[in-house]
Amino acid sequence: MGFFARLSELISANLNALLDGAEDPQKMLAQVVREMEASLVTARQRGAKAVAAERRLDRELDRHRAGSAYWKDQAARALQSGREDLARLALARKIEHDDLVSALTPQLAAARQTSAQVKTALRALEARLAEARRRQRVLVAQNQAVQIRREVCRASGHLALDLQGPFARFERLENRLADLNDELQGELEIAHPHGELETELADLETQKRISEELDALKTSSGQATA
Repeated sequence: MGFFARLSELISANLNALLDGAEDPQKMLAQVVREMEASLVTARQRGAKAVAAERRLDRELDRHRAGSAYWKDQAARALQSGREDLARLALARKIEHDDLVSALTPQLAAARQTSAQVKTALRALEARLAEARRRQRVLVAQNQAVQIRREVCRASGHLALDLQGPFARFERLENRLADLNDELQGELEIAHPHGELETELADLETQKRISEELDALKTSSGQATA
């Protein structure tokens, strides 16, 4: 494939399509950027040569045009002096320059066209390279953001696991204390199933004794009074 054909492909390449179909978009874009940079260097070198060739042809064409005009003037002077022979020689030299002018004119036009095409391709390639570099920076930033999010997720997961241990142990201890308290209450209820009833009965017995003592005092007091 010719250089300019490849250059045209690079300029017209659909970066989105290239990246969408790539297994590693960042690596693919880096390769495209490198190829564009290398092609840009070569294109600039060829562009410089095209411009130099255009200028050389332009100077050469001007020189032969000037030579044609010079020998035409010399032929006219020779005729004025009655020297037709010299006039013929001068006109022969003029024709040589005219032939060269005729040959160089299309070459100069082609050189100018090539120079213009190379300049246009250079501007287009520079624009595409700038776009590719912007996309490359975006991809790098996106990959960095993804890596940071992954690190944060991993760190958060580790932190959650680290904190889960103490909280879980505390919860188990709290549950164990609650269980022990329930067991103790159960043991108390089993050991004294009628604790409140016994207390009430004891109070009744005490009240009865108090009443008996009071009656005895009343009786004793009445007997003493009688």
